Amino acid sequence: MRSLRHATCLVLVAATSIVVPGFLNTTSALEAPTAAPAPADPSLVEKLRDNAQGSVTVAREPATKSVGFAKAGRNGDLMPGNSATAGAKADAFLNKYGAMFGASQGTIVRDSVRDDGLGGTTVTYLQEYRGVPVFGAMLRAHLDKQGDLTAVNGTAVRDINVSVQPKLSASQIGQRAVAYVKSDPPSHDGHKADTTGIRAVKSDLVVYREGIVRGVTGDSHLAYVVEVSNRHNIRDVVILTAQSGKVLNRYSLVHDALERRLHEERYGRVVWREGKRFPRNLTEDQQNIVRATGESYWFFKNAFNWDSYDNAGHIMESVNNDPRISCPNANWNGLTTNYCNGVTSDDVVAHEWGHAYTDYTHDLIYQWQSGALNESYSDIWGETVDLINGRMDADEGNIKAKRADGVCSEHSPPLARLIINSPADIAKICQTGSASFGPAVTSAGTTGDVVLGTDAPLDSTGVGTTDGCTALTNPTEVAGHVALLDRGNCAFTIKAKNAQNAGAIAAVIGNNVEAVSGMSGVDPTITIPSVLIKLSDRNLIVDKLTAGEAVNVTMRDVTGAEKSPSYRWLIGEDSLAFGGAIRDMWTPTCHGDPGKVSDAEYYCAADDGGGVHSNSGVPNHGYALLVDGGNYNGYKIRAIGLTKAAHIYWRAQTEYQTPTTDFTDHANALQASCADLTGTGVNGLSTAGSPEDTDPPTELPDETITAANCAQVGKVIEAIELRTEPTQCNFQPQLQPGDPPACAGATTVWSENFEGGTAGWTPSAEWVFDPQTYNWSADSTLPSGRTGTAAYGPDPDAGNCSSGGGDVSGAMYLTSGNIVVNDVGSNVVLNFDHYVATEAGWDGGNVKVSVDGGGFQVIPASAYTFNKPGQINTAAAGNTNPLAGQPGFTGTDGGELGGSWGTSQIDLDQVGVTAGSTIQIRLDMGLDGCSGVDGWYVDDLEIQVCPAGVQPGSGTRES
Repeated sequence: MRSLRHATCLVLVAATSIVVPGFLNTTSALEAPTAAPAPADPSLVEKLRDNAQGSVTVAREPATKSVGFAKAGRNGDLMPGNSATAGAKADAFLNKYGAMFGASQGTIVRDSVRDDGLGGTTVTYLQEYRGVPVFGAMLRAHLDKQGDLTAVNGTAVRDINVSVQPKLSASQIGQRAVAYVKSDPPSHDGHKADTTGIRAVKSDLVVYREGIVRGVTGDSHLAYVVEVSNRHNIRDVVILTAQSGKVLNRYSLVHDALERRLHEERYGRVVWREGKRFPRNLTEDQQNIVRATGESYWFFKNAFNWDSYDNAGHIMESVNNDPRISCPNANWNGLTTNYCNGVTSDDVVAHEWGHAYTDYTHDLIYQWQSGALNESYSDIWGETVDLINGRMDADEGNIKAKRADGVCSEHSPPLARLIINSPADIAKICQTGSASFGPAVTSAGTTGDVVLGTDAPLDSTGVGTTDGCTALTNPTEVAGHVALLDRGNCAFTIKAKNAQNAGAIAAVIGNNVEAVSGMSGVDPTITIPSVLIKLSDRNLIVDKLTAGEAVNVTMRDVTGAEKSPSYRWLIGEDSLAFGGAIRDMWTPTCHGDPGKVSDAEYYCAADDGGGVHSNSGVPNHGYALLVDGGNYNGYKIRAIGLTKAAHIYWRAQTEYQTPTTDFTDHANALQASCADLTGTGVNGLSTAGSPEDTDPPTELPDETITAANCAQVGKVIEAIELRTEPTQCNFQPQLQPGDPPACAGATTVWSENFEGGTAGWTPSAEWVFDPQTYNWSADSTLPSGRTGTAAYGPDPDAGNCSSGGGDVSGAMYLTSGNIVVNDVGSNVVLNFDHYVATEAGWDGGNVKVSVDGGGFQVIPASAYTFNKPGQINTAAAGNTNPLAGQPGFTGTDGGELGGSWGTSQIDLDQVGVTAGSTIQIRLDMGLDGCSGVDGWYVDDLEIQVCPAGVQPGSGTRES
């Protein structure tokens, strides 16, 4: 990663807020320094050494001779015998020894008390002179977790003696600052900058000690610190005396840490980069990406002092109209954020950058609850940016106003439900997924009898199907009724259009998993409504139809009459290609997502990473409730506002959460974070900073988090049920427990337990892009408490899915030596124990066999008699895993980010192995370009031969 040159500036905010010093390259002071002030009283230093516990190290500022750093030795305490609170103890120390730091009596003001991230406390003090902040002056006292005062450091200005009544107004000074910059424009590579449009955007009155930043002595002045900018290519700070307007100092903020690059259609085709004119000839979508990327950067920088997503100033690169993603959509691939035209609203762009920040902090694995949290954190940061940036809101009314509890937005699509009216024994309300094509369902609804649509086969089997991928073969029965079709083999739009062509009044698509999701696609010629239902609901209807019973249903909108005009908490409402908002953080059920864990909308199937996009509704709802307050699930929550909530969630993200954090862990992290921050002043939120941001909104004020705020965090956790298990899902392990069928009198002709490592096996690998170091190995640190050693094929949480540098697509192979299957009977079976925890669908492993010197062939799922593999996603689906499209053990246990041990059995007869064959076994483990969980562990392989005429199932397998 490229390391950027960081901002060389001082950050100034209002006189009642913190003045933070930093490192900078400034121009020389414009006045000659005066004689050095008298050094600190040496007797105070000696008194400190005499009274402190342990040794004391003192460092003086070279110019002022004041103490700049005082540190206690190991297990020491600069203020022993004082058991007061951290703030009071630090106050007592500075009252006694503050003068040695140059702090005049009564000029030091405690600003904040905060946790230092290591169990200790940092107490921060600012300096004021007669109510005016002293530029760059700050002291910090550090206490460890035992309460010992271990260090005090910082800078204060001694011997101030100035009038605090300015002769010139801020307006007059601003005019002089602008004239000064125009007379001497900043230059780069010898070229003077264009000063068109510069103005004084901020003026702060301070006491300014010349040379304070450079560490030299100088006079004190009442001064104005003026920011002069055109919000484009110039952003200079000019410091002038408040009495005469004389320039004391000047430096530039234009070379800040933000660096953006925008590519069009492919990476490398740069159409805009930091420092170029804006908007130049950029399209509206391109402008949106640049602006929102800058807003994302400054949101995290201003609030949390986090410098780009890696906290090291990494270039923030984006690709517009990326042909590798299926539109309308957007994503983060580990290197760039990528967008389709029409999917570039501020919240969507900030959402994708949120994934980048997640990668470099808690790195939540994109499956199940941790994946839902990953998605939720991006929604949280995306919507927070949307609510504070003052952009793309002109037509949205008052987005600051709280929405009524439990009410949907009128800007959300209808919430469709399929109501089975009859027969009475299956009457119910079915969860559904809505379609992005065709007309929306109405509150009146569409009612009709259901007919199972049939169509001609797509393949050469000659067997008819019910997937609706070709013209329906029973149009007479379908006409005037609701057509039921099955998911798979073609786009949803094709199914709906074929139902429409057959005369159906509506289409219901039966899912192939026990969950619902939205149906994407665009076809303006579709004129009938469509919904998707769960597999179990599909089976209820089909069973009745097969039995000859009529099934009558109503498809209608159930959101109710009361709706709010509010856009607050909607995700993607300004990304026009979506056709409207895609999620609602305030009332997630309005979009078919759960607002609490026990909701019927909670997604239980393994597709979509275990419901990462749907189940994000639970933590999304928690954040919105904490910010705005409300009554929900029997709990009354008082609002704490955006600023406090954002800091609590950020600390949870950066200090407590790990890649496998689930909802319970998230609850613990939020409570610990709030406890850490209690009594701490936190920065107000702002997106201001980018040169093109010509009129940024006022930043939210700094606030202090209280114990009462933390009580609301606890209520939110209970209300959305973060510590509740989704028992309605009835999650099951991927591998069925127990032993496979065995045959009486079976003979074990070969076995391997890897207790001697992988001796006798040959590891090898192939990599699609860059070579990697991953490979099969013997592992004795086995999951789930299993003892012994097993072969381990890793599935690392690594890579960037870029189809280039850093992409870890590849396969690892572990090949046995020759195994002779002795001629002792019939029915040759291979049993093996294993544990699977991989990125579902994209990564996974399988078993291959070579018979009598032939090529290695994958063992099909049909040859497994116990615990057969699933399917690895195909190359057509975008999978760059060399095992793409093959059967494979992939994913994790239901609802978990881990697996459990189980045994699989293969009938080797089905792949041509008979008694007397010589075979080789190969274990293949394949990876796509990014993300992983743990890997595939394989142990206790054995080949058994049943006695002649004896089939598996007639005996018990020996352990």
